[in-house]
Amino acid sequence: MTALSGVVVHWHAEADLAQLLSAWPQDQRFELIVVNNGSRAPLNLPSARVLEPLRNLGFAGGANLGIAAACAPIVVLLNPDACPEPGALDALLDAFETYPETAGLAPRLLGRDGRPQHTWQLRPLPTPTQLLLQAFLISTVRGPRIEPRPGTPVEQPAAAALALRKSALAMIADSAGSVLDAEFFPAWFEDVDLARRLAEAGYKLRYCPSATFRHGLGGSVPVLGYGVFLLAYYRNLHRYLRKHHGPSAALALRCLLPLGALARFLLLPFRRPLRASSRREAARALMGLAREAVRGFGDGRAGGADGAVLG
Repeated sequence: MTALSGVVVHWHAEADLAQLLSAWPQDQRFELIVVNNGSRAPLNLPSARVLEPLRNLGFAGGANLGIAAACAPIVVLLNPDACPEPGALDALLDAFETYPETAGLAPRLLGRDGRPQHTWQLRPLPTPTQLLLQAFLISTVRGPRIEPRPGTPVEQPAAAALALRKSALAMIADSAGSVLDAEFFPAWFEDVDLARRLAEAGYKLRYCPSATFRHGLGGSVPVLGYGVFLLAYYRNLHRYLRKHHGPSAALALRCLLPLGALARFLLLPFRRPLRASSRREAARALMGLAREAVRGFGDGRAGGADGAVLG
């Protein structure tokens, strides 16, 4: 009987996916589903089920497809660069037995250098003020400085590796059966939205450090391009604010973003954004972001790229 289904949303990350496949245990209790949003060549993965949606569904849409296809009562959402350590999947099953009321478990994420990622991974749900400060590239939403104890409730764990009960997901799914909001396209803020909806429905997520995954912290931005990333990130932030905090919060972001983009533009001679390949690329991206904010943002699926999946 299948006890746990891993759902990997893949987009042009073949090297990471190969490492994940080699780390996935060859155990009939654990199936692995790969949703192929885009690859450089056809995927030949005999140890996994490959779903080919024929177009890029984004992270949320791809995850929905994988969740619907999963045979197990437990699904683990995974980025291609998140690999389970030996015993991690069994540890997740044991923890779900220990906490029968919990809707999901956040495993322990370690970087490839062995450093814990809990300050990035285990964050509280953001307030509107914290989200608006991101217009000025000020991030105040961080996880605990000290790694939490096993079973500690976590409000908003990252979806780079996140185990969830399908029974809880079914309770917050829409009328079409979709769990994650695919309008957060191609990625970013779909996991924040999911965590908020689970919390509003009365469900808890807990930390499970006995299940360890190695995580590379994403690698799609260089392929996607800094400009498309910036537009997608802030368009989805705008949508999240409007959805959960009302139109006035979304309008405030649109007013602040041109000011924030200008401030960052003026700082370019002294500080180049790490995600940008050059100051010129960063300048073009910031001007495009300010322009789109003034216009009110458009369709989240626009942008001239076939999308991306990031953790």
